[in-house]
Parts: sequence; structure tokens; C-alpha cells
Amino acid sequence: MKRLISLLAVAGTMGVLCASPAGADELNSRQLRSLFPGDFNAVVQGTTVQFSARRGGRLIGRYMSSTDTGHWSVRGGKLCIVLDKWMNGKTKCSTVVAEGDWYRADDVRFQRTSTLAGM
Repeated sequence: MKRLISLLAVAGTMGVLCASPAGADELNSRQLRSLFPGDFNAVVQGTTVQFSARRGGRLIGRYMSSTDTGHWSVRGGKLCIVLDKWMNGKTKCSTVVAEGDWYRADDVRFQRTSTLAGM
């Protein structure tokens, strides 16, 4: 049951991460491409999920003992992600807003923890 609750929390995190935020300083395509690839912590309702966005669009998510893979891309000034299990393979695109060292997409905040040069 605890594992099911964990997976549901991750699924909720991904759904909110890809929803559009209201107003503020939206990143454009060039700014998003300079932000990715990299490693990130995403926080929603107190839950932290780690993501590794690699060159070539590969995306790896880790939450507790669960891992999922997928892809990221930038389309029309929006960050688009898809995760095989947590998002049922569906692509979601979102505008991203900068807030200091953090970024926001609706109720989710995420922060880069490193840059993955050459990966």
C-alpha cells in the first residue's frame, strides 16, 4: 500500500509539473534549452522527485525506490515531458516561470542541482 501511495504521489507530481502556470517571467525556447540537460529536484506538496534530463532528450525520474524513463523536449517555448509509467506515455507541455534559483510550473517548483555536460 505504501508503494502504491508513493507511485500515486509521483503521478500527481508529473501531472502538475506539466500544467501551465499563471503569469510571471516565462522562459522562452532559448532559455529552456540552456537550462537542459541537467539534474533537478521537483517539489510538490512536500514530495521531492529527482530527475535527470540528458542530452538527446532522455529523461529519468526517481522517487523513493521507483524509477521511470521517458523524454523531454522544447516545443514552441514550452517544456514537454513524457514518462513511460508515471504519465502512461502521454506527453504534456508547459510554460516554465523563473523564480530566483527555482522554476515553477503551476503548483510544482523545481531546481537544477547540476548540469550534465556531454550526457
